[in-house]
Amino acid sequence: MDIIEDGTLKGTFKGFKNRKTIFLFTNGSKWQQNEDKYHYYYAHKPNAKVTQKPGYYVLEVEGMNDSVKVSRVRKQTFEKP
Repeated sequence: MDIIEDGTLKGTFKGFKNRKTIFLFTNGSKWQQNEDKYHYYYAHKPNAKVTQKPGYYVLEVEGMNDSVKVSRVRKQTFEKP
């Protein structure tokens, strides 16, 4: 198990919702939920980490006994016409 990201989530965390849910770390790193899973949990600026498993990444949030698959959101680059 390799730790890819270890830090604090920005703002209010309300758990896992759907594949559109974005998790933002205070360092600017963004991760998107990559599976259909709902688990409500309220926390303000919780500690969290992303670990690498064989073939996928998992987000674990302090205080939760559940985790969710995620994928990194890359910064978009726009080409000038």
